[in-house]
Amino acid sequence: MTHPLIARLRLMTRLSEGELTSIVQACSATQSFVAGADIAPQGHQPSGFHIVVEGWAGRYNILTDGRRQFPALCLPGDVCDLDGLLLQRIQSGICALTACKMVVLPHALIRDLMDRNTAIRDAFWWLQSVENAIATEWSVGLGRRSAEEKTAHLLCEILTRLRMVGLSVGDGCAFPLTQAEIGDVLGLSTVHVNRTLTDLRSMGLIDIKGRWLRILDFATLKETGNFDPGYLHLEGLKRSLGPDHLSVHAMSTDLQMPAR
Repeated sequence: MTHPLIARLRLMTRLSEGELTSIVQACSATQSFVAGADIAPQGHQPSGFHIVVEGWAGRYNILTDGRRQFPALCLPGDVCDLDGLLLQRIQSGICALTACKMVVLPHALIRDLMDRNTAIRDAFWWLQSVENAIATEWSVGLGRRSAEEKTAHLLCEILTRLRMVGLSVGDGCAFPLTQAEIGDVLGLSTVHVNRTLTDLRSMGLIDIKGRWLRILDFATLKETGNFDPGYLHLEGLKRSLGPDHLSVHAMSTDLQMPAR
């Protein structure tokens, strides 16, 4: 199978094919999860990174009264638990929002790769920095954006992130979230989510059918949500890029995962 993390790292960093291959080879285990599975509970002490290959997962926190919040969505190409490498425990749990396929990159192996190769170390610290930037942007949205603004912002972000790993078609992409899950991301009730999506549809900005999102007017949706993709750092590790860096076109020739 194609490994979307490799597509992302190839596009956004200057890792060589040999370095990318070493990361793939270190992913020694493949795990499949059904939708709703609790992949790692809050406070779990992980021994490796969970990397999404197929499907969607979410990082979650549950309050004592059962209320749930998703502080992050983990899409194909994302590492779900980067914080577990240094903190030894994860603050947020990880659950499968859809049927998921993940690979596990053991901490011992990634530490060894980082110790032997500073480019690989920098690539993973870059991933952590981007994750922190997304978390900050979401925090701003939760506190200051209206329901319409943060819903529009989320839809623009999801399309942009999936486009980065070659998983969009034009201005469309998979969108398997239920309205309850959208509410747990945005801090809204299901009724409020339904009303907001209806408003965005009536404005001619989006269409959601059969777990597929089409953004009909990206420019206006972007303006509605005050979406500036700068926090996603789509330029990658520019400081380390030279004239021979790989182009966006390279995403179509991603490394293949070894057969299992």
